[in-house]
Amino acid sequence: MANVMIDAANTNKMLNTQPKRVSIAGIDVALRMLWSEFHQDVSGGHTVMRACMSNLIIYCDTKEEADLISQEIPAIVDIHPARVLLLISNCKPGKGSIESQVSIYYTEFNEGWQVCAERIDAIAAPEAVDRLPSMARSHLIGDLPTTLWWASRLPPPDAGEIFFQLAELANQIIYDNMGWANPAKGVASMTRWVAAQQDSQVVHNLAWRRIANWRKLISQVLDPQTAPDALNSLNLIEIEHGPHALAMSWVLVGWLASRLQWKAIDGKQLSDSELVWRFQSHKREIKIIAKRLPAGEPLFYQLLFDWSQADRPGRLCFERLDRDRIGIVESLSTVPSRVFSAHIPSRATLISAQLAHRTREKIFEDALKASNAMSAVFQK
Repeated sequence: MANVMIDAANTNKMLNTQPKRVSIAGIDVALRMLWSEFHQDVSGGHTVMRACMSNLIIYCDTKEEADLISQEIPAIVDIHPARVLLLISNCKPGKGSIESQVSIYYTEFNEGWQVCAERIDAIAAPEAVDRLPSMARSHLIGDLPTTLWWASRLPPPDAGEIFFQLAELANQIIYDNMGWANPAKGVASMTRWVAAQQDSQVVHNLAWRRIANWRKLISQVLDPQTAPDALNSLNLIEIEHGPHALAMSWVLVGWLASRLQWKAIDGKQLSDSELVWRFQSHKREIKIIAKRLPAGEPLFYQLLFDWSQADRPGRLCFERLDRDRIGIVESLSTVPSRVFSAHIPSRATLISAQLAHRTREKIFEDALKASNAMSAVFQK
């Protein structure tokens, strides 16, 4: 089989067959042929194993996003083998209004070939987008759980029927609020939709995993045993973030508000690059400022917490040092300076890790509700 790429020098590398263009009706036959050809050409007396833990439906609406996802799929299925259905809308198929391609991913494992994924692409023109859900439904492996990864920059409920129909096929929905044009509106619509599901599906925002290191460090360093009265006396938090990370700030602040029982009372945009929220906690007010830096990656670069009293200063400033470390800035903190390991995971790593989860996470959903409360006061 000429289209199989075998890298003898790196037998652990994830490889794939060249995508084969087929009609929608011919997908199943084409996959069976790929299996047969693969077994004949590469088995050589070795065992060819199929590994498949779930179905993964991926929806995106630009060719550019599809190209990025194609680069990430090998890393995802290497950790979590799956049948992948990549649905690409708003494209120009080579023939007709919708076309498909099939391929398989594989790697050498314990002296045998392990097939880690069957990939089915469906490329649809705008007028054929409504055919994508039925195409996906007919090619799911019936006895396996199904995850929908919503990779569009449009908040899922705002996309209408295409999202609702795809969501009906899934046990889990993964979305990403990074880059949303209107985070307040997107958080509000997503929160309403999640609440309406009544525990029927797992819903996950990749931003929740992106801020995992920050949540862990805040919990550790501001623990009451380490910094007495810090959390109960907070009066100011300042967040400096890169472009497209505002929605991530929304999730972090929502987490703090839900855990510390803060009530959102006001929110406004001070400029194109700065927002402010006010929260009430017992008899004190907490002010939170989010500032967007003019350049950089969609990350948190600095988080400042201030719980100073009239007679006693109290501050903590975290700063992103590089892609692997977060440090406490000595000149801006009253706690000892330290450096923490905090690697920035790739999107593929976040997706593959979440695919193994099968239960809803109450702490995340509480944070989402608090984020929605922030949106409500911000929109007034």
